[in-house]
Amino acid sequence: MSRLAGKVALVTGSGRKKGIGAVCASRLAQEGAAVVVTDLDTSFSDFPNYKVGAKDELALVAEKINSSGGKALPLFADITNPEAVEKLVKEAIKELGKIDILVNNAGGSPGPAPLTQFTLEAWEKTLAINLTGTFLCCREVVPSMIGAGGGKIINISSRAANNGALWMHAYSAAKAGMLGLTKSMALELAQFNINVNALCPGDIQTELKQWGLEMEAGLKGTTVEALKEQIAAATPLGRLGTPEDVAAAVSFFASPDSDYLTGEVVSISGGFGLGNATGKLKL
Repeated sequence: MSRLAGKVALVTGSGRKKGIGAVCASRLAQEGAAVVVTDLDTSFSDFPNYKVGAKDELALVAEKINSSGGKALPLFADITNPEAVEKLVKEAIKELGKIDILVNNAGGSPGPAPLTQFTLEAWEKTLAINLTGTFLCCREVVPSMIGAGGGKIINISSRAANNGALWMHAYSAAKAGMLGLTKSMALELAQFNINVNALCPGDIQTELKQWGLEMEAGLKGTTVEALKEQIAAATPLGRLGTPEDVAAAVSFFASPDSDYLTGEVVSISGGFGLGNATGKLKL
């Protein structure tokens, strides 16, 4: 595939080698784009048990892309820090000349808890990661896109934006905020030939999802496998999603095939929420 030949993409939160960001970066590289992969190089000191960043894996993600014939540039950055985002974008443009595609994938939910126990620190950190970080990256990248004559911004929101999630109040609020940000930017940036769209993944099998299921299983007195079976049974397509499912949609929205789409929100959830999917019909 080469429909992205000559393009440069920046994918945030792409340091975990089996995560959504890394798989999206790999897919974009397969289609011809040079890719900047970026993630944190430190953990959150105030949330030491939260699985965030992938310091030792970012180079492996880039190496895998490069060894497969693609082009990847690994750069560490904390997207909640305005100065770090500015430095990240400047370095990416210095090395690769421009940024045509921005995938705001970095996200997380440190400190999930019942509402009455939800700390202000967890609230502010979660909004900073998911919403403020997305805003900062867009603000820095858009001038390059305008200079290049257009671009694609793909915001990775979540099903939680519309449905909520157990104990994840700040995460749900931040992901809903991403949808509003997507639409407002789509309206403003259309005149510059910049398309802005959002994806809402559902239950995607990643390390962070596994961590969340382990926490939920402990709370409910059940097992991770039992929870996965429940999710699959409630999903018309009968399974949890994969990072590759998300990457396929990202690839579409990054490509010329989506040139007449902006301000759209697409669910990637296997039909979850359409109704009870148990039982088989004989047609």
